[in-house]
Amino acid sequence: MKNNNEKGVSPVIAVLLMIAIAVAAAILVYVWSMGLIGTLTTGGGGQTREQVIVDAYSWNATSGVINLYMRNVGNSEVELDAVYVGGDMASTNMGTTLPVQGPVILVTVTPSGSYTSGVAYTAKCVTKTGGVFTFSLINGSAQ
Repeated sequence: MKNNNEKGVSPVIAVLLMIAIAVAAAILVYVWSMGLIGTLTTGGGGQTREQVIVDAYSWNATSGVINLYMRNVGNSEVELDAVYVGGDMASTNMGTTLPVQGPVILVTVTPSGSYTSGVAYTAKCVTKTGGVFTFSLINGSAQ
């Protein structure tokens, strides 16, 4: 005769718990191994060390000349390669170098497109190493 006072986990629940634990362990191993492989193949996942800010700017609506007062606040020297305004290339192969934690440098560009006075345009500065710094400029104003 069977004793009904025995308490325990039913076999179905036990199997479901074991499957859940195995799946969780497999996910953890997968995430860990992908992180390790990614680190090994990219050389340690180095961070971008370039940081450029625009302290001020002036955009002459008549002549189209833009004066950007830029400063490097990062911990590596930055060499500007190109400037785009509103998607149009304003300057390329600039060679302007912003020293580490250096002074404000004047960068003058003249974009080739036509721009409406009083309208904000997105400008992008691209460095030799591929860093992209985006900011907004309003045609005909100084900030």
